[in-house]
Amino acid sequence: MAANPDLSTLVGAEPHAGRIRVVILGAGFGGLEAAKGLARVDADLTVIDQHNYHLFQPLLYQVATAALSPANVAAPIRGILRAQANATVLLAGVIGIYPVARLVDVREHTVPYDQLVVATGARTGIPGTPIGNRLRPA
Repeated sequence: MAANPDLSTLVGAEPHAGRIRVVILGAGFGGLEAAKGLARVDADLTVIDQHNYHLFQPLLYQVATAALSPANVAAPIRGILRAQANATVLLAGVIGIYPVARLVDVREHTVPYDQLVVATGARTGIPGTPIGNRLRPA
């Protein structure tokens, strides 16, 4: 985490007409459900994810066996939230969170927030795979 965020790159610094700014980190199941649940709330939402797509992992095995097309298990985040007027999607990796200043630092910007939702998900740890072997208890 950087010592001090770069305030010259603020994104969304001024809320629209006193609306609260909600930043949602992650566009997996939790992040998208949070965004959809806030669709009718008088707030400006910024969804930040390092990928531009939402992946439905439970069906990946069907893609591997050619039973499904990859397009059936991955969808663009902007497409999912297209009809939601209060949502903006930012493709970025978070490098710092400053709770006292209420700022999220991403590679190119600093994003202010009034409320922060951290929904960054989890990693699967399948035994016998590189990630699964690292997660295995000693």
